[in-house]
Amino acid sequence: MSTPPDIGKTLSVKVDAQLYDDLETMLRTGMTVSDAVRTAMLIVAGTYRQAWETERCPDAVRPTITRYWIARYDAGQEPERGSIQRDVPTPYRERPTPRPTITPARPTPPPKRPTSVRQGPTWPLPD
Repeated sequence: MSTPPDIGKTLSVKVDAQLYDDLETMLRTGMTVSDAVRTAMLIVAGTYRQAWETERCPDAVRPTITRYWIARYDAGQEPERGSIQRDVPTPYRERPTPRPTITPARPTPPPKRPTSVRQGPTWPLPD
């Protein structure tokens, strides 16, 4: 396991095609490259911490992030262009699965006796 660089030092990472595309997406919001990296690290590392604190997975095991939640867009509340996210999103709380309802067994009524198709006198008919 390696350690992060000292505080105040620069971080160096090789840019491949995937990182380039991801940075390009985040830079469209007006962020700098440093702000984009800080925002991404804040969200992912915060999610990892919450997964460990809530014991969703063991400590130091990389959790699998399967869902995300985006607040509905509101033109009056949008973040300032170029600003970065400063807080970790709150975790999504799964609704507990309700316990199954146990229905007591009911006796099955006996089947009805078959009835004849024709109602009336029996055969042979009298003269």
